[in-house]
Amino acid sequence: MKHIDTVTQNSEATYNDEDDGYVDTTVKHIYDTSQYFFNWKPDASVPFIKEKIAQHGLTDAAVNGFKKDDDFWYIPAIEKLEARLKSDLHFRDSLLHARNRELVDERQNSILYQPWFNNLLWVAMIVIFSAAVIYFLMQNKVNIFSRNATAAAGENNGDEYEDIFSLSYTKLIQNAEKQNDYRVAIRLMFLQTLKLLSDVNAIQYQPDYTDQQYLQQLYESTYYDDFFKVMHSYEYVWFGKFDITTERYAVIKNEFIKLQNRIR
Repeated sequence: MKHIDTVTQNSEATYNDEDDGYVDTTVKHIYDTSQYFFNWKPDASVPFIKEKIAQHGLTDAAVNGFKKDDDFWYIPAIEKLEARLKSDLHFRDSLLHARNRELVDERQNSILYQPWFNNLLWVAMIVIFSAAVIYFLMQNKVNIFSRNATAAAGENNGDEYEDIFSLSYTKLIQNAEKQNDYRVAIRLMFLQTLKLLSDVNAIQYQPDYTDQQYLQQLYESTYYDDFFKVMHSYEYVWFGKFDITTERYAVIKNEFIKLQNRIR
């Protein structure tokens, strides 16, 4: 056990008159007290003695005598090996090469470094990743090969309402509302809005145009803000496939009516 102590401090601190700074007058005394730690004392209340324990060294003759003792049989062998390592470079290199060969052999025999095991890991990771993607698509009811997926990417659906200029919007919207199919009703109102905008030459309608393209065409018109609002509601309900309440449908329908009344 080793203990380094102590710090003694002079309580008489002084000040420097020139800069009014405090002058530290601490005096540090560091000395080794380990020589006192293991002195025997008859009772815990008795203070440690102040005399140092006499240190005894071993003579060379005593050390050599220990080396010849059977209990220390390994010392001559270690000294001989150390001497040879220092003097015989070929011997030292041969030990290093032998150790390297041992490490290589261990690596070659380990299953972790086998080519087939690495291939198996790659296959397992690909299978797990593919399964995770399929599970995500199924949980979110996404079909990347369906026409709805194309619409979700921002393209208009080529469905039964493709010819927006020949539809009976009032009747179709009323039928959708009777069936509480508010998604279809909102889609019909959006197509009706596109028709009205096309009738007044505010937009150039094309079946393959995206909603963003129509919005860009209205950028400098007075319809831009209102169209952006109804387009956002339409895409949220139709492409997001979200069911909405009657109250929410009434709010969205009122936004469409407000815009359409401005167009007519």
